[in-house]
Amino acid sequence: MQASLRARMEQLGIGGFEPYYHRLLADSTEEEFRKLVALVTVTETCFLRDPAQFEILRRRILPALIAERGAEDRRTVRIWSAGCASGEEAYSIALVLWNMGLQATYPDWTFDIVATDLNSDALSAACRGVYSARSIRYVDGTWLRRYFESDGKQYRLNDEVKRSVRFSYVNLIQEPFPPTELRGQDVIFCKNVAIYFRPEVTRRLMHGFFEALNEGGYLFLGHSESLWHISDEFRLIEYDGAFCYRKITAPPVPEARPPDIRRPHPVSTPGRAKPTQPSAARMVTPRHKPAPPAPPLEDAGSQYDQCLDAFRTGAWDRAEASLRALMQSSPSFIRAYLLLGGLYANQGRYEEAVDQAERALGLDLFEAKAHLLVGMIEARRGRQTEALESLRRALYLDDTLALAHFWLANLYRDRGDAERATREYRNVIRSYQRQTLQLPEEFASDLTLDQLLGFCRRSLQALKQL
Repeated sequence: MQASLRARMEQLGIGGFEPYYHRLLADSTEEEFRKLVALVTVTETCFLRDPAQFEILRRRILPALIAERGAEDRRTVRIWSAGCASGEEAYSIALVLWNMGLQATYPDWTFDIVATDLNSDALSAACRGVYSARSIRYVDGTWLRRYFESDGKQYRLNDEVKRSVRFSYVNLIQEPFPPTELRGQDVIFCKNVAIYFRPEVTRRLMHGFFEALNEGGYLFLGHSESLWHISDEFRLIEYDGAFCYRKITAPPVPEARPPDIRRPHPVSTPGRAKPTQPSAARMVTPRHKPAPPAPPLEDAGSQYDQCLDAFRTGAWDRAEASLRALMQSSPSFIRAYLLLGGLYANQGRYEEAVDQAERALGLDLFEAKAHLLVGMIEARRGRQTEALESLRRALYLDDTLALAHFWLANLYRDRGDAERATREYRNVIRSYQRQTLQLPEEFASDLTLDQLLGFCRRSLQALKQL
């Protein structure tokens, strides 16, 4: 933020933060604010990211909406991509509709896709519809030939698909929200946007989405986002192993037994196997029976220390059993989920490790170590893009996490980015010298600071020689 501010002030010939701040306040057109936003927002995305969610849209939601609207003679389906960045998500929605043949099958229907962002540069790029090979890496070859034209090293989306989406500038935290013209939506995608907001802002945003959706409308969030302790206006729904939220207008009926809370919001990743027999939609409702009283915090901490000792000494079966008992008695004790996730990661049980990270994020979306755990697992599984995203998020929340810098450095090194790898290795060493270095106990049972520093120094020497 500071670097972006300084760069913009230098362009304008403004020498201090305060004069620039007053210029922003005095600009009734918001032109300067939009230019600043273009410098500081993150626009990394790609087509068909989290493909399981688009499968839900294609196989479940759109057919249901069309059947319902046809019976009511209301021939309009409205979908909103909120925080659309450079348009890949919105165009992915359009590609799903085109591939289903909806425009040809229902020529008298309106399929309205609106995409909004507060980054004007990203919106301009979205309107152009020209993308790199990296942006289309998940697009099937048949779709690529049908809907894109090769333009050197770039790919240009065809005009029919482009005309399916209209782009608009909207600030999601500006009051009043939602704007009148965005009410009446059937589906809203808002993925990896709210992770940057404080909880109270996220609560206000989710209520705004509730207001914007039609009765029974659907909400899609990013794989590391959850409405756990954020909103009770939506119900989590599972379709064939993938998840979304649905607007509810009446309190859910209490169930006879508490639901399974192991997966507040799962990770959807490309290539995940789908069940051969689709399961029925499953509603996951909040707990209604009062939970048994949790033990005092000091007791939970004492139990945790015993689990940690078992983990460090290699008694992993005992550690796992003790952690599960601790989580049963203290379901909000985040450190237990992180330690169990670290234990699973050390055993190569990556899906189970991700489950624990997701549970921790369900309790606190800003738990940096949970994002770190996901990043380390994705790196081990060779999913570099997802690993980089999670590790950067962890460091955004807590830049003292040595393992996040370390894993980032290794990823940059493997990608041939010696400059960034060098910077991250040096960050580890610098943090150690400042005595601010943290080596998370949950994920480093067999690693010491000296070992970590030694590896970083050797890697720096090797990069220097290269």
